[in-house]
Amino acid sequence: MEPHKTLDSSIEKFRPSLDNPKVYFEKALAFTREFYKNEMDQIASVKHDEVSPSFFFREVQWVTHATGFSAKAVGKFFPRLTEAYGPYEELASMSSDEAVARVKTVCNNPQKIKAVHKTAILIKKGFEKDGWEKFKKDNLSTPKMLQELPYIGPITCYHLARNIGLLDCVKPDLHLIRLAEHWGFPDCVSMCKTMGEGSGLPLGLVDLAVWYSCSTFGTLSIRKEGQR
Repeated sequence: MEPHKTLDSSIEKFRPSLDNPKVYFEKALAFTREFYKNEMDQIASVKHDEVSPSFFFREVQWVTHATGFSAKAVGKFFPRLTEAYGPYEELASMSSDEAVARVKTVCNNPQKIKAVHKTAILIKKGFEKDGWEKFKKDNLSTPKMLQELPYIGPITCYHLARNIGLLDCVKPDLHLIRLAEHWGFPDCVSMCKTMGEGSGLPLGLVDLAVWYSCSTFGTLSIRKEGQR
């Protein structure tokens, strides 16, 4: 998870310039370490080999509901959302209609609720058939595998992968794509490699710092620049 906070005007000293990717990243990293250190440390501490079914299920909920929605907005109702979903074993025992009825009072998006419900069933069946470790290795150990999950697509698979300990992943979201195009990089991965060079951070944490900065200070000026 990477929730957003409401911050005051003191953040302005961390506003990055768009002149140089390395300088941008230095500011972005300083900003993230100042205001989101706990979130960054938490994601950095996740080891894929140690991810439990319950932890994975929570991250699926976060990534699914954050799709097309701001992290700040999702963060406001996420504790109530996880409570509404309950344990994956319990949710998996329900019908699709029962799951929607249970969760829609918190977030009335049947499509997302049904996707999370289907994932709960997959986790339960995989656990019972092969055991969690084998199921995780065979189905949840690469971004491409994660795309097979309901509502997880070619972009969100990298988001979920990063959050479950696959820290070499970069999510090519709209903000990062704008930056990469602005500086002439062929893709977001090559941009993050250049930005993070010498930092000692895996690509997933470079991505996280850049995303926190982008989503706080915006990239609208880049979009307008491209429209000229």
